[in-house]
Amino acid sequence: MGTLGALPQAVGSTSDQAVSHYIPYNLTVGSSTLKSLGVDPSFYSFSALSYLTPNVTPVKIIVGENLVFNDTAWKPYYIKVDVPRGNYSLILMNVSVKEVNGTQFDRPLYVFVDGVPVFWGSTQEIENSTAAVDLTTFENLLEGNVTFEPVLVNFYSAKDNVTGVYLMNVTLTLYPGAEPPGLPNGFIPLFVNGTFNYNYSYVILTPTMDSITTHFTVPKGTYRMTALLYEEGGGLDEFWYSNEPATRDILLYYNGLLGSVIPPYETIYTGGIDLFWWKPLTSINTLAFHTPYQVDLTPFLALGNHANVTVTMSNLKTAEQINHSPAFDWDLSGVILLWVNQSNVLLGGQLNVAYSRFVDSTPLFAGGFSGVHYQEGGNYLLEYSSTLHFSDGIEVATVVQSGRFSSYQSFNSIYELAYLDESFHEVSTESGVYNSSMTVQGNFPITLQLSAFLTPISSPSVIPFNLSYAQNGTLSLGVDYAYNFTFNGFRTSQTVNENASAEGGFSGVIEVINSYGGAILVKLTSNNAVTQKDLNFLFLSGQLSSLKGFHESFYAEAVQNSTVNTTGYYVKLQVRLSPINSTNSGGQTESTIYQSSVRQGNLQESRYRLALYPPLYPLSYLQIHVRSFPF
Repeated sequence: MGTLGALPQAVGSTSDQAVSHYIPYNLTVGSSTLKSLGVDPSFYSFSALSYLTPNVTPVKIIVGENLVFNDTAWKPYYIKVDVPRGNYSLILMNVSVKEVNGTQFDRPLYVFVDGVPVFWGSTQEIENSTAAVDLTTFENLLEGNVTFEPVLVNFYSAKDNVTGVYLMNVTLTLYPGAEPPGLPNGFIPLFVNGTFNYNYSYVILTPTMDSITTHFTVPKGTYRMTALLYEEGGGLDEFWYSNEPATRDILLYYNGLLGSVIPPYETIYTGGIDLFWWKPLTSINTLAFHTPYQVDLTPFLALGNHANVTVTMSNLKTAEQINHSPAFDWDLSGVILLWVNQSNVLLGGQLNVAYSRFVDSTPLFAGGFSGVHYQEGGNYLLEYSSTLHFSDGIEVATVVQSGRFSSYQSFNSIYELAYLDESFHEVSTESGVYNSSMTVQGNFPITLQLSAFLTPISSPSVIPFNLSYAQNGTLSLGVDYAYNFTFNGFRTSQTVNENASAEGGFSGVIEVINSYGGAILVKLTSNNAVTQKDLNFLFLSGQLSSLKGFHESFYAEAVQNSTVNTTGYYVKLQVRLSPINSTNSGGQTESTIYQSSVRQGNLQESRYRLALYPPLYPLSYLQIHVRSFPF
């Protein structure tokens, strides 16, 4: 995020020393004064996914106000909060962030409660942003005295004028009402102190440390168990779908058995690929991650109460071997969710079915007149079933998970086409002492086309020297995600269909100032982008005969067309929230529609500095990192 990953394949140059695969991918630009949008929410950037709340007076708790994150890295705040005990039908947490004090990159941000991840997102590089998440699943964690741990991974680089500070506000809102049946009541954070000793769930996997194991004891009386995981690619894997290999899967092992395959989502941060694409309209799951993967591990209760959960990321070592760089990493966080009834003790069990298959074709390359062609694909099937003997009776637990992935790329010295598609389906059932079922299914497609040109203006053998740079491209990506959970006749259902597209490019003149890759974008000569996003979100809960909820439809379009005011503007913004009552399908519809128009700020033309690694001198390396910021 603060780093730029670059494709190892697509740069053009009229020089004989052309780099075969250089595209700058994550940049930042200085902020300018931006007035309020004049809409609700009045933020420069905001999450498309939102919630229709109950018509009751909520309990509001200010967890943190204007929390300062300067050169804080992964250090959290430790905030003691007393959450009133009670029954709540909905719990929301809002995280709003403002950037001040100069230029800064997009940065990851998280919120943990007693070490458990409850918010996973990132910042807008300029101005402010806001997003909310549903924390009702954690209702039994959010009671009494708890410790919130907000983290915003920010860094200073004063010598490069990267001095931006982020201010974070966190608000918890609890809506009194009947607590949804079937909520977990035990929480064990995974990977605590996996990379840093801050007592929260977090680990960075790399080719040299591509797995981590958490040991824990399953409490007596546990009758259901799942794992909830968050992920994000970093370093050269921030855009892993444009790398070779281009497929990644999180493999979760329970006591040595492959218990789940988790496809990561292609989250693009606000400096990613083309930094102007995402100002002000952000990509999917950028400000807040709304589609974490939940794995049903209940059949493994038959193995006893001593548990070892190991996670690893596929193809990390292969990426290092192909690209001759270890700079591929993944940030993971997770929690074991438990359903515990201490008066109904697990006496024993048998694992009746244990089958797993994970197939990856490995990278396949072919040369051609137009360039190099790469493809890779795979599939998996897992099935586990057990009989669990409790003091009050027998429970049969079954999980079947399947999925497939495919990637294709075509590239030459000036162009790259990258495509990745991931699809997955999980069905689990538990019957006997209690009855439940869960389905999780989805599809994560992305297609990127990008051209980049880099031409020396003066001799590259004499530093400093100037380069002419231009890039142009298109991007489309989406989420098709459905989650359904039924517990003793009470159902919770969420369906998300979200699509984003962007097209356009920018150009300028770069001055290389040293042999280590330091460079200045001395002039921004063109900047054009059009970004669109649409969302349909359906939420339902209740007894099967009387489901209630809401439907959200969202559409936005934003434009960039200036080299002196790069804040961009919305040309269309529409949001509609409609309540749903299954006993009255024609229920009243509440609609809110927003429209924004062009605003021009007072940003003066700026110079942008970039840091390029490895060095551009000579122009021969495949991987390049980029930073940009104004003086």
